[in-house]
Amino acid sequence: MYVITFANPKGGSGKTTSAMLLAEQIAISGGRVAILDLDPNANILAWARAREAEGREVPFAVHARPQAEETVELIDNLSGEADYLIIDLEGSKDQIVTFALSRTDLCIIPLDGSPMEARQAATAVRLVQTTSNMIRTPIDYTLLFTRTNAAFQTTDERDVRQEMEMNSIPTLPVRIAKRAPYTRIFRDGVLLAELPDIVETEHEGKTASVKDKALKQVAGAIDNARDYAQAVIHALTKARAA
Repeated sequence: MYVITFANPKGGSGKTTSAMLLAEQIAISGGRVAILDLDPNANILAWARAREAEGREVPFAVHARPQAEETVELIDNLSGEADYLIIDLEGSKDQIVTFALSRTDLCIIPLDGSPMEARQAATAVRLVQTTSNMIRTPIDYTLLFTRTNAAFQTTDERDVRQEMEMNSIPTLPVRIAKRAPYTRIFRDGVLLAELPDIVETEHEGKTASVKDKALKQVAGAIDNARDYAQAVIHALTKARAA
């Protein structure tokens, strides 16, 4: 089982959305996916329970935060039911975070490209490195630029990327853009793959240009999510092979 964790001490970095997008794309590709929701806000767990209560499918198992001392045992036990375990970590340097990182194959650190977010990401990098030293095993990690402008790269993002390159900090080549369809995942309790049909229904009776524009936004979000998931799997398999 591959274990992928998402870490950033700052809220609003796109951590939970990135975890959800990855889980859905892997599930669509046929992989068995489980999510462990360690974030105190438990947004993924709430999303899954709401869908289950309404009789809607949840394409992956979502597990609630265990007691800290039970974390490693739970992760190890999940290897029997999942090919990929995605863990949404809490922001603080809690013991449960260290336990989860100790079982991690790849830690993804989302940031929006601003200098302030880069400093927060550096804190997450140090936490991964400290845990790696503690368990005497390398933990691979990579930065992921999220909530970016879909049309162009900002000066801040370019400068942060250059700084990370200079410091030999790995970065995923695919960015996750700020897109309205991603907001709907949690707001409306939907999967990204469900949005084309939802948008079609919502735009019945409207002009073709309006409907096409809305569907184009969804298609762009799906393409972005697919490319991002492929980049993660490539980084993951590369790390495991090394």
